Formats: sequence, structure tokens, C-alpha cells
Amino acid sequence: MARQYRTDIDGLRAIAILGVVLYHAGLKQMSGGYAGVDVFFVISGYLIGGNILDDLAAKRFTFRKFYTRRARRILPALIVMVLAVMGLGWVTLMPDTYRYMGGAAVTALLSLSNVWFLTRIDYFNPDASQDPLIHTWSLGVEEQFYLVIPLLLLLLWRWRPALILPVLLGLIGLSLAVALLTSGEYRMQAFYLLHTRAWELLAGVIVAWAERNRPLPRALHAPLYGAGLILILTGLWLVPPAAPWPGIWTLPAVLGTALILAAPQAPRALQMPLINPPMRFIGLISYSLYLWQQPVITLSRAANIWPDTLAGLALVLALMVALATLSWRFVEQPFRRPGPLPKFKPRLALAGALTTLAIAIGGGITEGYPARMPSEVLAVLDMRQSFSPSYRRCIYVRAQVPGFDPDSSCTFGPDPAPSVLLWGDSHGARLAEPLGKALAEQGRGMRQLTLSSCLPVPGLIIPGQNRARQCPVFNARVLTYLADHPEITDVVLFATWKSYLFDVTGPDMLGRWGEDGFFAVPEGRPDMRDRAGREAGFVQALARQLRAIAPGRRITLVLPVPRPDVDIPRHFATRLWWGGNLPERAGYDRAIYDTLGTPMRALFERAIAAADLPEGTLTLVDPASIFCDTAQCDTIRDGRLLFSDGNHPSLPGLDLFVPAITGAISGTIPANR
Repeated sequence: MARQYRTDIDGLRAIAILGVVLYHAGLKQMSGGYAGVDVFFVISGYLIGGNILDDLAAKRFTFRKFYTRRARRILPALIVMVLAVMGLGWVTLMPDTYRYMGGAAVTALLSLSNVWFLTRIDYFNPDASQDPLIHTWSLGVEEQFYLVIPLLLLLLWRWRPALILPVLLGLIGLSLAVALLTSGEYRMQAFYLLHTRAWELLAGVIVAWAERNRPLPRALHAPLYGAGLILILTGLWLVPPAAPWPGIWTLPAVLGTALILAAPQAPRALQMPLINPPMRFIGLISYSLYLWQQPVITLSRAANIWPDTLAGLALVLALMVALATLSWRFVEQPFRRPGPLPKFKPRLALAGALTTLAIAIGGGITEGYPARMPSEVLAVLDMRQSFSPSYRRCIYVRAQVPGFDPDSSCTFGPDPAPSVLLWGDSHGARLAEPLGKALAEQGRGMRQLTLSSCLPVPGLIIPGQNRARQCPVFNARVLTYLADHPEITDVVLFATWKSYLFDVTGPDMLGRWGEDGFFAVPEGRPDMRDRAGREAGFVQALARQLRAIAPGRRITLVLPVPRPDVDIPRHFATRLWWGGNLPERAGYDRAIYDTLGTPMRALFERAIAAADLPEGTLTLVDPASIFCDTAQCDTIRDGRLLFSDGNHPSLPGLDLFVPAITGAISGTIPANR
């Protein structure tokens, strides 16, 4: 017997998709908007798991029928969206992004894009996280789940149905335990892979099983339904920055959704937030809206046309809804209607998939079809490779830290035992070879010890990053190395410090702000959230470090470059591509940099004062005094781009302040602390 259609599930879908869309569109006050995906997972497990259980009970379940139904539900709208994005990307995306998007497109159709993005998003390819198709990772997780759960339920049903509940509960416990144990240290793997997400889908399957076997007393439906609504809203609005995901803070959204699904007989008044017509409509188009929201946002930003006003944002949201409505009406519905499909419809879907494959293969062979752009645009884009040949070889990443040996790190210059140590993050790594060459001209050798996205201060940790513990481990080993090597007489500390000190991003050169979960706290205090406490912890840790390395040495402490936080080569390449020109000089308002640059410098002044070093021990070098005048911080000077992305200085940018560092080391620029 067919079960009654639950209109409140449409409302649940609406809450889920609105959370995702508004979060991606920039409403960071909804700190857990991305939990909408987790709500979708529970709904999916409930509906699809319920269908499997019903078909098993009626002895009509077949794998062919199941996967045909899944394909008709998922693939047509996905193929149309992918082809449209590939067409729009042709005139908005740079070659490297377009190339990687082809891989995302093919793996999305194969339900493997979660694995694709996990293996493609790394320190040297951060742009993959801005792929217009990155949201398809969740479809990959879902379909991988449905390769397993039908077979599992079928085997248990035929062998011993009484084991279904204990097996499902055991799998939930195992998956949740793995998520809780690994999502803090291995954030990417936990986020993208099925083994740490399965518990969310299984929660829905268990609700479906209970509804058919052990339904809740009707008296409990109202309180559970109300509690579910509160939990979902908590999961969307109150998630702290940098919370491991999936983790403890995923539970409210998942549990809240399960409670609502388990209480279908709640009073109508309690269901009204979900069953009113606007919410039902958004829920009906939620799959297509999910498909279209990420491409609209990403492509608009790539084309530099993302609105910065509330009215403009409302227009973009309306465009998303319009595209989703068209997709739902003219793509989803015709393929989902019961009965056999006309022959031309599967052929259309196959043709779309083959076209996607052909475009992707071509993009891989040509590296993103660069011939569609003028040569001057490609020349500007080439500045994204403006770093030294040793950069990628000599920077450490977290996976290398367990076997890290400082004596095997890169050195520059003539000394068999270098007397200068450069200690930093990726910005330090960009500086290494230009600085090493400049020091070699003075007869000095330099050792490079740099770890990507790791501020070079022992005793601090960045809980919001993958394998966070490796950063303090690395720094402790560097400090030990210095203690064991008195021949190191000069230490240069350089990093993009501002990124680690504040819980916000920006303002970028266009004045845009955002929340950020990427900030440093004292080791042992990963839960520290207040700014004053974090800043005091940084001051104490840096002062302690300066005192530890100062005896017998000089320290050159280099403040960060005034980063624009807008990808400069892409920004100006897009302007050129769309008919603009490349100016001889360009920049942004100095006041934008000073917004956080001034309080950041004050923290360093506090740390230096607290260290109380002997006079002549430390020189503070501030690249902002070189990149900026009183009115403007430059991003282009004399026609040369000073940044190779949104934050790293290019080789021309490094050339501007390397002399100040070598002067501090040689003593031609006297110590100022």
C-alpha cells in the first residue's frame, strides 16, 4: 500500500536548501548553513530506505528497478546543469579552472566527484575549491551509499530480518565514531568521504524502519516535532567557526531532521512552518536549486559581476529560483513520471553525458582550451606561476612532518653549514630562493624551514585546518634544531601573519569581509574563541620564542605583505579578456589594509616589548612601508604584477623587499629593537 505523501518533507527540503544557498551567497551569520546538506542526507535515507523496505516487504525489489529510478531522478537535471556550466565557463573561466572542471563534470556523472575533489584540493591547487561543480560531492556520497545499502538490506531481509535494526545501529555507531575521531585532524577526508557520512543517511533509514515496525506513540509526535525544528535551527545558526565537520555540531541538524521524520502525526499548527505553500514550492525545486546555486555564485564571482548590494543579491537569488523552476518543470518532471520513457529521452541523456566527456577530454589535452583567449590575457595569467623553481620542492606539507628531518631541508648559498635560517609558512617559502640568492652574493648560506599554512611560532595551533597538530610539531623541531646548531647566527621569521591572528577574512581590496575559522590559539586551548584571549596567547608565545632563539643571534622579523585577498592575475586577466587594459600602476585604499594591519602591528610591538631582548638583537621589517604609500597599497607597479594570487607576492613583489631583509641581516640596516 502506498504511503501518504508528506508535505512537511518538502518544507524540510526547503530549510535545507535555503541554508545552503544563503550560506554560499555570503550570509555568514547563518554559521552552519552548510548543514543543509546533512538535512538532505537524512531525508534521502528516510525516503529511499523506506522505498527499499516497502519493495522488499512486497517482494518486488529488483536492483534494475532501483537503479533505473535513481538514474531518472538524478542524472537528467545534473547533465543539463553540467553542460550549461561548461558552456558558461567557456566565456568566464580561466584555462586551469576550466580544465579541472572537466574532471569534476565527468566524475559528477559517475558519482565520484567527492573523491575527485578530495584528491584535487590541496595546497598547490586551492582553486579546485572554487570549482562551479564542487557541490556535486554530496551527490557522490549519496550514490555511493546506495551502492551498498540496497544489497545490505536485501541480504538481511532474506537471511534474518530481525538483525536489520541492530546492524543499522551498529553501522551508525561505527560511522559516527570514526567521524568524531578523525574530523578534527583529517578534515578533508572526513568531509568528503562516505565512511564518515554514512551515519547521517543511516539515521534516515532507521527512522523509515521504525515507522514500519515500531512507530512512536502518537503522544510523542508533537514534542519530538517541536524539538526537531529547534535542533535544525540550532544546527544552521549556532555552529562555531572551524567546527570539525561532520562532528558534534552536525548532530543537531541530523537528530532534528530524524525527529521530524519520526513524528508525522504532529499537529498541523506545528507543521505550518514547513507545509505552507512557499516552503513547499522551494522544497519541490530543491534538487534543481541545489544543482544551480553553486554555478551561479561561482561563475558570477569569476566574471567579477557578483553583486555587493542587497538588491543585487536578491536578483541573483531570484535567478537561481527561476533556473531551478525551469529545470524542475522541463527536465526533472518529464523523466520522473512513472512508466517507460520515450526512446529519445534516454538518448538525449546519453548524448549529454558523451558531450560532457568529450569536452572534458579536450580540456585535459589542451589544458583548458587556452586558445579561446588573447595572448596578452594568457601572459597575465602566467604570473600565477611567478615563483622560484625550488618553491614546491622545498616547502613542507603536513603529510611530510612525521618524517621531517631539518638537516635534509633545502639550503642556498656557499656555506656548507648555513649561518642564516628562514623559518616561515608558504610566504616564507616564496621568499626563500630570492633571499638565498641575495645572501649568497654576500657569501652567506641559508637554510629554509617552511611549512605551508603554519605560523612559525611554537606553542600555537590552528584548530580549523587539516592535520592541525603537525604545525606545532614542526615548530618544536625547528626550535630544537636551533638549540643544537649555534652556527646559525641569523634567524628570519616571515609569514602571512594576519591570516592566523583574526577570525575574519578581509577586508579584501574590494572592501569585502567574511568570517574565518582559520586562526591560531594556544596549544591545549582549541576551544578559545574570544579575540582578546587569542591575541594575548599569540603575544606570549611569540615573546617566548624570541627569547628562546635570541641568545647569540640576530632576528629579522618580517611582517606580512599587504595582501589584496583578490587573485590579482585572474582579476586583471578577466578585465583584459573583457576589453579592459592592464594599468602601469594599480592598487587599493591604504585604509583597507590598515583596518587589520594596524592592530596586527600593535600585537608584534607588544610581543617584542614583552620579550625584552638586548638592544640590537631584532630588526622589524614591514613590507607595507614598501608596497604602500599614505594613500594606496600597490598590486601593480611599473606594469608588473606584485602578487601571483590573492596573497603570495610574485617574484617582482619579492624583489621590492628582499633588499630590506638582506640589509637587516648584514647590518647595513641597523637593528631597530
